[in-house]
Amino acid sequence: MNKIPTSKIGRGAVVGKAAVKIGLKKSKRAIFGGDKKQNNEEIADIVFEALSRLKGVSVKIAQHIALGMPFLPDEIVEKISKSFNQITPINRALIRKVIKTELGSYPEEIFEEFELEPFAAASLGQVHRAKYKGKEYAIKVQYPGIGKSIKSDMAMLKGVLKLFAKGDRIEHVVKEVEDRLVEELDYTKEAKNCQYFQEINRNPNIVIPTVNSEISSQKVLATEFLSGVGLDNYMKTEPTQESINFYADTILQNYYNTLHSSNHTIHADPNPGNFIFLDNGKLAIIDFGCVKSVSKEFLKYYSKLHQMLFKQDSDDKIIELYKSLKMIQEPTKEKALEYYKEVIKPLDRVYIEPFLEDIYNFKDSNFAKKGYDIIQEVQKKQFTTIGNTNEDILFLDRSILGYYGMFEKMGATIDSKAIKEIIIDFNRSDVCI
Repeated sequence: MNKIPTSKIGRGAVVGKAAVKIGLKKSKRAIFGGDKKQNNEEIADIVFEALSRLKGVSVKIAQHIALGMPFLPDEIVEKISKSFNQITPINRALIRKVIKTELGSYPEEIFEEFELEPFAAASLGQVHRAKYKGKEYAIKVQYPGIGKSIKSDMAMLKGVLKLFAKGDRIEHVVKEVEDRLVEELDYTKEAKNCQYFQEINRNPNIVIPTVNSEISSQKVLATEFLSGVGLDNYMKTEPTQESINFYADTILQNYYNTLHSSNHTIHADPNPGNFIFLDNGKLAIIDFGCVKSVSKEFLKYYSKLHQMLFKQDSDDKIIELYKSLKMIQEPTKEKALEYYKEVIKPLDRVYIEPFLEDIYNFKDSNFAKKGYDIIQEVQKKQFTTIGNTNEDILFLDRSILGYYGMFEKMGATIDSKAIKEIIIDFNRSDVCI
């Protein structure tokens, strides 16, 4: 296996080659015609090949953007979504070298058993099964040199994605991912995050893996091995509708409960690969490198906004709340109203749709298609002066929309009423606006 390119020139060559191939594919179809779906599938293969060469950072950026801003063709989104567990592993010698550097000895000298063939890919590394002091562990090993490539990869991959995006609509998404990536490179922080979520977890149906600090470091993380399957394999078991609904409710209620916990912190990576459907019927949440905390002041406004949207309050009242969230800068009342109706309100409708009834059936909703169409229409609007992106809302909403995508794939029906009660209860106890 070739070494991961770590220099700006080396990684630039990979992305540049992919960009040229994509450009040729798009030009060929524009000139000679052909099947659009097939053309997109060929482009998806080019994107995936480049991501596989570049490893963690570019994969992570692409996954976040695919989840948070669905401007890419379906064929490419599907390919990127599958990339989490399909990236070609790095060679065994590199794995041994990282463990030797981080833990002081080679894996065969530390562990009773260590499988050099990884069983999964993580955000910025790969995961190996091992045995230590009689217990089974999942050992996450960071790709070597990955930290040196963040800024160059951001710029290069953004250039490729702009071939599909309308205008310059991905700057804020890439910036948001970059802010979190620096944190994710330090596995000691992830270990602390994992411990925090374990401490606040009050749901007996959710399992947060325990970290073993003896065999963990900044670039190696050891967590207890949990026996179960990912989302795709879970769905292949043809689960009952009751089981599907149970897991969807568990995921969503856990999200809002942790958001409203004392530190207002969420597990902020809705990638399906971060959920394991355990053999005992419980749900494990893994990979706590990407978490998001918000202030209590922000959460007051954010929760109040939910409540107003639930009640379908007047546009004027909702606009005032968006001003408090600094998402509308008012030159005139008329301009603010126009901007809200043309840009924000259509997106609000997408976000709030599952909460307008006591239960919501994603299986029959065609939710992703409706949301995609609305986003495409909003992107055509040319408002540049009074709108502003609130990074906290962007991050939280991206997480929620990621879950919605999972639920639609599962064909789940969620208990919307229970979620609304969590939000409203927080408003009653903490919000006074």
